[in-house]
Amino acid sequence: MNKKLMIGAVIATLALGGYLLVNKVTGKDVKVSKIEMGNLSSSILYAGMVAPGEVIPVYVEAPVLVESVMARVGQEVELGDKLLTFSSKSVIENDKELRINQLDIKDIKLRIADLDGGSLKLELDNRKLEMRNLEEKIRGDERRLPVLTAETRTLKEKAEAYKKLLAADGVSSTEANKAVNEAEKKIVELEDLKTSLELNRQKFELSAVSFESLTRELQIEEAKLKSSLEKLQLMNEILVRRAEQLKKPLEAPVAGVITTIDVTEGSNAFSGQRLLAISPKGESIVKVEVPMYQASSVSPRQKAIVRSSSSGGDLCYDGVVSRVSSVARESVLGGKNDKVIEVEVKVAGANDLKPGFITDVEISSESSRSVATVSSFSVIEEGDRSYVYIVDEGRVRKTEVKIGAKTSTDYEVLNLPLGTEVVINPFKVSNGERVKAVI
Repeated sequence: MNKKLMIGAVIATLALGGYLLVNKVTGKDVKVSKIEMGNLSSSILYAGMVAPGEVIPVYVEAPVLVESVMARVGQEVELGDKLLTFSSKSVIENDKELRINQLDIKDIKLRIADLDGGSLKLELDNRKLEMRNLEEKIRGDERRLPVLTAETRTLKEKAEAYKKLLAADGVSSTEANKAVNEAEKKIVELEDLKTSLELNRQKFELSAVSFESLTRELQIEEAKLKSSLEKLQLMNEILVRRAEQLKKPLEAPVAGVITTIDVTEGSNAFSGQRLLAISPKGESIVKVEVPMYQASSVSPRQKAIVRSSSSGGDLCYDGVVSRVSSVARESVLGGKNDKVIEVEVKVAGANDLKPGFITDVEISSESSRSVATVSSFSVIEEGDRSYVYIVDEGRVRKTEVKIGAKTSTDYEVLNLPLGTEVVINPFKVSNGERVKAVI
C-alpha cells in the first residue's frame, strides 16, 4: 500500500515538473492582434487645451497700492468673492483729493451766483439804461423835427415877405431885420436838432453793440464756470466711487475662473489699470492641435465632442469647430518638433471646463481613410510618448509607437510594420516575459 502511494506521488511530481518545464519554454497564453490596414471611423480624436471664451477684465479707478492678493490664477470664484485688498494709504490720498474737489465745487457755485450781481452784470444794466435814455431822446427829437422844420419854413417865408415890403417902404427896417433874425435862429435850431438826432442814433448803435458784447462776455463766463462745475462734479462722482472701491476688498463681479492676475502684493497700480481677468461660466473655447497632414480633414462648423476627466467621472460636451488656423506652429501638447494646425472648438452653454485643462476632442469627419491601426486599449501613454507590447520570438518587448490620427477606439500607427503582433491587454504582461501569442 505504501509502495503504491509512493509511486503515485512520484508520478504526480513528474507530471507537474513536465507541465512547468513546458510552460517555461513556451510561456503563458496572451491574446494579441496584428497591425493591419483599416478604416478609421468618421470621428478622429485630438488633444486640446481649454481656453477661456469670454474674458471680463477687472479694473481699478484710483491709483492704488495693493496690500494683499487673495486669489490665484485658475481659481474658481463666485459672485462677490473677495479677490484683493488695498492699502490704507490709497484711501487717505483719495479722501484728500475728494475734499479739495468739494471745496472747488463750492467756489465755482459762488462765482456762478455772483454773476447776477457782479461788475459785468452792473455794467450791463447801466448800458441798458443808457440805451433806453438815448432811445427816448431819439423819439423826442424825431417828434420835434417836423414841427421845427415847418416853423423854420414859415419864418423864412415871413423874412422874404418883409424884405420885399421893406423895398416898397411897406415896413420899417427894424421890423424887416427882426423877421430875418427870427428865421435865421430857427434855421440854426433846426440844424442843431438834426445834428443831435444823428449823434444820438450813432450813440444808440454803439451802445447796442457794446451791450451785445457784454452780454456775450457774461454768457461765455457763465458757460466756462458751468463747464468747470460739471467737470468737478464728474470728478466728485469718480472720487466717491473710488472711495467705495478702496475701503473694502475688491470682489468678483461675476462667477467664473480667474485667467490672469496682473498685480502682486505691494505693487502700485495706476488709475484705469487692469488688475485681473475672469472667464465667466458658460461658453468655453478648446484649442485643438491637429497634425499638418490631417488639416484638410477639419473645417469650420464640423461637430465635435469634448471629453474631460473630473473627480465625478468623465464629462462630455457637444461643440462645434469655430476656427481653423491657416498657419502651422510647434506643438505645445506633443513633441516640440511636431508641426500642428490650431483649431478652435466652441462649447456653448454651461460647462465645467476650466481654462488650462487638457481634454480629448473628437471631431466628426465626413470621410475616412485606410491606414495601419492598433486598438487604443493596447497603447500605454507615458508623458508625451506612447508604447505597445509586441510579441517578438516568443517574448514580450516594450516598443515605442508613433501615433497619428486617433479615434475613441483605434489609433493610426506610423512606425511599425503591418503584421506586428501587439498584446491586446498590456497590463497582463511585463517586458521580456516569455509568452505564447494567441490570436
